[in-house]
Amino acid sequence: MISTLNRYIAWRSFLGIATAFFIITSIIMLVDFVALSRDIGADNQLSMLNVLSLTALNAPRLVEETIPFVVLFGVMGALFALNKRSELVVMRASGLSAWRFLRPTLVLIFSLGIGWSMAFNPLAALSGQYYESVTQKITGEDASSQSAKEIWLREGDEDGQLVIHARSSDTATHTLYDVVFYYFDFDQTGRPRFSSRYDAKKAELLQDNYWVLTSVRENVRGQPSRTYNTITETTNISWETLRTRTQTSKSPPFWKIRGEIAKAKQAGFDPRSLVMQFHKLLALPLTLIAMAVIAAGASLNMNREGGALRLLIIGGILGFGVYFADNVIGAFGQNGTLPPILASWIVPAVTLCLGLVFLSKIEDG
Repeated sequence: MISTLNRYIAWRSFLGIATAFFIITSIIMLVDFVALSRDIGADNQLSMLNVLSLTALNAPRLVEETIPFVVLFGVMGALFALNKRSELVVMRASGLSAWRFLRPTLVLIFSLGIGWSMAFNPLAALSGQYYESVTQKITGEDASSQSAKEIWLREGDEDGQLVIHARSSDTATHTLYDVVFYYFDFDQTGRPRFSSRYDAKKAELLQDNYWVLTSVRENVRGQPSRTYNTITETTNISWETLRTRTQTSKSPPFWKIRGEIAKAKQAGFDPRSLVMQFHKLLALPLTLIAMAVIAAGASLNMNREGGALRLLIIGGILGFGVYFADNVIGAFGQNGTLPPILASWIVPAVTLCLGLVFLSKIEDG
């Protein structure tokens, strides 16, 4: 009997979440379809089917951030439907508390959070990369125009540091243009000190970890400048690292984030944003459970008082409040005010605690 009830509640919760996902995804795709039709389709004479294909490719990346709202409105919708048919009244009359009939829903949502982080996130990253590649071909943009903005790279070890600045790049040929190599050594106190500088027309990264600099002017501290046709410099930067640093999308999929963190540390980059992204994905199941608890608390309270519209308004306010707080705390983590790990977990943890307190007050008085 209990097992049958668990399956039924889990199924009703799944239907509510699936319905919310379909509605939110449809709205996002509709808005994106209109935007693509105006920005790309009209200029390149694309058919409606082509624009729809582009919209489908871009949808996973856009939808990825909406999963907390999907769970929030999905759980509220499922509980509202159960209450409308008086099923919650029957469960309570039989002695089941809110904690008991919410258990299968929370298990379902926890599994959804794990699957979303480990499966949907890599799918969204892959789909986003393919979308960017297709749009570049349609609009006639090449790799160098993709990275028209200035580029900064850095690598170093205990002996010194190298900072690379380029005006533009061509990702397809692994080449930087109008590039400057700044070399630093360390003084007796361990502080970096400028030692030399190479100004080059271009720098091509070979697969065997060599830079080939063309039309080079060398400036060494305390010496006159010299010019060279070409010179080579060893490097720890790989093709993959160069592609990652020059591409517009800097959100690697879940399974590659730890490797990107290690590469960033080795190259001397600040890995805070990657650490934040990784721990936000790890904390996603907790975030979704927190949203479900808040949805349950709001639904049970409003179901007793009546008013579906009021339920949706309160749920939306709560959801956007959590989303706003998460963005603010995340900004503190990005700029180093808070440790990235703490900034990733604090909002889900606090939200869950407040939700449990609120639900306990409703349920137990």
